[in-house]
Amino acid sequence: MKNTATAPSAKSTPATMPRCLQVQIGKLEVGERSDQLHALLGSCVGIAFLWKKRGCCGLAHCLLPEAPAREPAFGARYVSQAVPSLLRLMGAAEADYPDIEVVVAGGAHMFQHQTPRLQVGQKNAAAAHKYLRQWGLNVSYCRLGGHHGRTLTVDCTTQSFAVTDIIATQEERPHARQ
Repeated sequence: MKNTATAPSAKSTPATMPRCLQVQIGKLEVGERSDQLHALLGSCVGIAFLWKKRGCCGLAHCLLPEAPAREPAFGARYVSQAVPSLLRLMGAAEADYPDIEVVVAGGAHMFQHQTPRLQVGQKNAAAAHKYLRQWGLNVSYCRLGGHHGRTLTVDCTTQSFAVTDIIATQEERPHARQ
């Protein structure tokens, strides 16, 4: 994937400059106005909230499905933490939930020969559905599973998102030694 940057126009000020926030594993971010949120996902699950009425978006990059009892309630390392944490960070009340568009991506099977214990992508996907349903949130777009990574980008300016599959070409794939 090629990154491009554009020079700011003469009318741009630091307050209006877009921020591109890379959401790392186990983290969550909330963006407003000209922000762009971005996550690179494999077996991890990205959960994005687009709240047009409030003009903000949130993105959680979840590594594992269920938080152990001793984990703090706030965070995004676990799907079970991420959904309520994003809602709280965005200031959403239950009455606001119908206005929040939910996008879910990732949860891939990254290794060909996985034992059931190592099928993290599948477990993350199931947890995302479980906890979003538990909180009464409806998913408007879902791209989970498969055998390759994805990027999830949320543009807070346009309240839009893009999910892009990352597929290696034959030349990029490692070759077995003989």
